[in-house]
Amino acid sequence: MLIAGRVGDIWSHKKLLVFAWLWSGLWALLAGISIYTRSIIFFDLCRSLQGIGSSIMVPIPLAIIGSVYEEGHCKNLAFSFFAAAAPVGFTLGAVFSALLSERANWPWAYYATTIVCWSMAGASTIAVPDIQAKLSHPAHVEEKTQSFDWFGAFTGVTALVLFNVAWNRVPTVGWKSAQAIAPLITGFALFILFFTIEKRAKQPLLPIGKMTSKAAWILLITGLGWSSFGIHIYYLITFLSEVNNESLLSIASKFTPVPISGPAAAIATSYLLRRGIKTTWLLTIALVWFCVGNILLATTPVNQTYWRQVFWAVTISPLGIDMSFPAATIMISDLVAKEHQGMAASLVATVIYYSQSIGLGIAGTAEAYVRNGDVLRGLRAALYSAVGLSGLGLIVGTGYSIFSTFSFVKLRKECRTKA
Repeated sequence: MLIAGRVGDIWSHKKLLVFAWLWSGLWALLAGISIYTRSIIFFDLCRSLQGIGSSIMVPIPLAIIGSVYEEGHCKNLAFSFFAAAAPVGFTLGAVFSALLSERANWPWAYYATTIVCWSMAGASTIAVPDIQAKLSHPAHVEEKTQSFDWFGAFTGVTALVLFNVAWNRVPTVGWKSAQAIAPLITGFALFILFFTIEKRAKQPLLPIGKMTSKAAWILLITGLGWSSFGIHIYYLITFLSEVNNESLLSIASKFTPVPISGPAAAIATSYLLRRGIKTTWLLTIALVWFCVGNILLATTPVNQTYWRQVFWAVTISPLGIDMSFPAATIMISDLVAKEHQGMAASLVATVIYYSQSIGLGIAGTAEAYVRNGDVLRGLRAALYSAVGLSGLGLIVGTGYSIFSTFSFVKLRKECRTKA
């Protein structure tokens, strides 16, 4: 995700999107075929390589939307509908993969994915506009002749990988192990090197020198909210399957409110933006939903009726997703020029999905240190870490929104006085 937007800006968003669909379909097919190899290592390799295609599919469409639409209601609505597609797709994928696993055989979930991916590659070839061919901005033309920031890409991606490995190894080996400490320290060192390279690069992977404090606050608040959501969704499924002993199909059926509440939140977000609600406040409201959903799930008793708390947790959490995603994307997109929409989209997508993985590492650490042989106790600890992360995001978001509102009012008064 970190480099996909920049590659799309230089090469072609459309070509890269078609490539991503073809790539994902290929490795999904090989993941299904892995049943004949009887090798879990080969299956894991196929799934990880499939994730490369999936990671490209997030920032590239966002970059296309940001380039096609001018700032305003249509752009906000487009970003909102893109966000709404995530919960709908998640639910459909969960239901059909559960059906195929229980009624047929699990590889068919991957064969079906291959069919969908390759069909989407064909549809993208026909329907998606080639933005680079239409843009005639001199800066963009010049950029296409520039070389790619290979040093920045290497240090940035390696730093992210090592930092992630460290956090997600801790639940297994603990913080005293070199397997956690070594990649953590190396990752930090590479992060410092990455920022140094990006500040001096003529065509940086990310325009760090041009990033404002506003962008940093937006990304921090968004990352805290989405890190808690990664914990929420993983441990919800774990709780239902391992503690309540429910089947895959039964678990999938419990996500039926998601395709309703998700798009509803996305449409509401677009409407509120049109009514003049500041995006900073929308981001803060999204953190409220994240926090409430996590509290409901963390306090759910074993084998409680679905309608008491799990239903509301499943219904409320998509509100946070589909309010925070478009709000953050719109704010970052509006801060950069059209020819840099790919970089902006990559930055938002990286923060959103990387924070989920880091959040799972934090939750796994809490679970490992608290569990002591009690599965439920460990799950509760992990879910309370989600409450803590979303609560912190809510506090930071509220403070930043109040500060932004006060600054805006003060600036408007000064302008009226000068006028």
